[in-house]
Amino acid sequence: MKDSVMRLWERLRLRLQRAPALALDFAQAQAQSRAKGIAVVAVAALLLSLALWQSDQAQERVSRLEAELNSLGVKQGAARVRSAPGAATGVELEDRLRKANRVIRQLSTPWEDVFGGMESANGQHIALLSMESDPSNAEVRVAAEARNVQKMLEYLERLRQDGRLSPAILQSHQLMIEDPSRPVRFTFTASWTSVKKAPK
Repeated sequence: MKDSVMRLWERLRLRLQRAPALALDFAQAQAQSRAKGIAVVAVAALLLSLALWQSDQAQERVSRLEAELNSLGVKQGAARVRSAPGAATGVELEDRLRKANRVIRQLSTPWEDVFGGMESANGQHIALLSMESDPSNAEVRVAAEARNVQKMLEYLERLRQDGRLSPAILQSHQLMIEDPSRPVRFTFTASWTSVKKAPK
């Protein structure tokens, strides 16, 4: 018996000697996770710079349109005084002026504040379904779905507390009976006329 145990022990020792060595390099794993973190930060910085660039472009466009609008206003007054043959009529100029004003209102929608307010108030139990802006009234109309009425009311209260959108007014709500989880679909409007910055 002692002899069989010795042979078994010897076989086990030989197998262990032939087994490949484990490579446990914790420093390399740290370096890989550090590299991934740096890559994520680089991508975030790139996206931030792209957003800032687009914001600058939009601001420049608004400035150009405002300058064009001002020149149209001056030209409109001059056109009423002397109407030369082939020149634009007062009606055409007023139409151009209305269109320019509409474009300026659309471009001046504070989307950062609108989306920031929505995101900061959003919880796990709210799904935003659609959003329509109405620049002429400086408000946004949102359709959303909540797990229940309580979650809907909590979301509207968080929007009010955030302060970037002034009062979120519930327009309608409906219990979705055909859905087994019975969510509440609702629409509300909120204004950005007195937009304040988010609390820090």
